Amino acid sequence: MNRVTAVRRRLDRLPALAWAAGALALLAALLAFTTSPQAAVLMVLAAAACFWTLREARRFIIAPRGDDQIELVGLAELAPLLEALPDPALLIDAEGRIVSSNAAARRQMQFEARGQFLTSILRHPDVLEAVQAAVRDGDTRAVEYETSNQVQGHTRCYVAPMTWGADRAAMLVFHDQTAKISTERLRADFLANASHELRTPLASLTLLIETIAGPARDSVEERDRFLAMMQVQAERMRRLIADLLSLSRIELDEHVPPSDRADLAGVAREIIDTAASVAEERGVRIELTAPAKPVTVVGERFQLAQVVQNLIDNAIKYTPRDGVVLVEVGAAGDREETVALAGRRWDEAGRVALLTPAAAANRSYAYVRVEDSGPGVARRFLPRLGERFFRVEREMGDEKGGTGLGLAIVKHIMNRHRGGLLVESQPGRGSAFAAYVESAEVD
Repeated sequence: MNRVTAVRRRLDRLPALAWAAGALALLAALLAFTTSPQAAVLMVLAAAACFWTLREARRFIIAPRGDDQIELVGLAELAPLLEALPDPALLIDAEGRIVSSNAAARRQMQFEARGQFLTSILRHPDVLEAVQAAVRDGDTRAVEYETSNQVQGHTRCYVAPMTWGADRAAMLVFHDQTAKISTERLRADFLANASHELRTPLASLTLLIETIAGPARDSVEERDRFLAMMQVQAERMRRLIADLLSLSRIELDEHVPPSDRADLAGVAREIIDTAASVAEERGVRIELTAPAKPVTVVGERFQLAQVVQNLIDNAIKYTPRDGVVLVEVGAAGDREETVALAGRRWDEAGRVALLTPAAAANRSYAYVRVEDSGPGVARRFLPRLGERFFRVEREMGDEKGGTGLGLAIVKHIMNRHRGGLLVESQPGRGSAFAAYVESAEVD
């Protein structure tokens, strides 16, 4: 109970006290009347005057002045104002403790208790220095810093002083600028990658056009052959542009993890049905091992379908005729158990974790593993498989015409899903890729 409430309650009791005092004074007057009528009259008048005075006193009781009330309520009373802010916000007192916070801050910084020190949830030196300057000198600052929790984030923190009665504090408001900065970087990366990678097919098209217009002008056979080559280069450009745009869209939202639910086994079945005709043309068979019931995960169905499709397309491309592509969907336990179950099956294979999620308690995963029976990948190339435009066949002088963006797309999608990506490969036996994502709680 604060002082204002206590004072008001005491004042509310004044009328009852006045009535009691008047009753006692009347009783005393009656007793005094037996000895001295004059004294009794004076006593009654005095009691009446006291009663009137106490009654009239309530008319002059006013609420405390604004400054006095502010001094009494304290900094914690600002909590409703912080909750109204859309961005994460904290109120830090002169001792560096969290006096108040809103739901957005508690959710983003993963804390609950009030009264803990700011350094227990945020240790960026520039922000801490700005808080001290705001409390000590009344300075206002804006601090920009980066965070890295599997996905790089960019935050702008506004630190402003706040005086609330006799108390001094610092107000911190955090604004996420990841999308803005990512957009600027992606625009520059897209232009650089597109101009570099499109140069080769454009040069080939230019050369073929010059050949058709020159030496092959009068030869129908040569003209048809060069037109077919032009079609191949144009298709390569189309796939390259489509993959670049897809990768840019994924990277743009990579800092925002999905919250949807999807059936990983159902996604795998749909993609296998779609790829069946291509596999049949190449003489490759696809076999699926998956539970009959849904394998529900936290993820965006369309992007998970991209993951499975890219892995199966790669497996079909590198599997020889009459070979088999094995697709397996399953549920596992924590991160270590998932890695052991989905990515460690061949004793002599080289293994690399292309992407590893942050360890978290009480989190289980489901995985999809795709094996091919191709030539395999040498150990020295495994760490580079998630790089943009990297192709093993190009390094080996056996170009197969891919864009080199398929595994990069898979890696960025799994990064957005806060999942993992594993590869194990054994020359002469084949390669296997396993992507795993957090399982969803099913009621």
